[in-house]
Amino acid sequence: MKLFLDACSIIYLIESQQEQGQRTRLLINQALKAKTQLVVSRLSFLECRVLPLKSKNAELLDCYDRFFRLPNLEIIELDANVIDTATELRAKHSSSLRTPDALQLACAMTSNCDQFLTGDKKLSVITSIEVVVI
Repeated sequence: MKLFLDACSIIYLIESQQEQGQRTRLLINQALKAKTQLVVSRLSFLECRVLPLKSKNAELLDCYDRFFRLPNLEIIELDANVIDTATELRAKHSSSLRTPDALQLACAMTSNCDQFLTGDKKLSVITSIEVVVI
């Protein structure tokens, strides 16, 4: 089993002490116990690190950097196949899907993930992958 984490789910995991963070940590801990492969995109690497860099929060940046260095974490690059899939998704769902979301979903789909973990309820319209909304 492969579980894709979009940027907001990673942010919930690392930063949130509220219900979303608790639920995210529970889901990811369950996935790890079941030996599920965690997958993220290079775009999440960018999105998660911007605010800590901008605010010069070295401690938070270090938390993200340690997460992205986890030995079993698979990072999907934004290659031509991902871009083509994202383009098709945007064309099909242009009213509900923004480009970053299309890229994240395309990364999950091209890497054969079983589930896509997100905090964005709008993404539940996608049926080509199981979207789990936190």
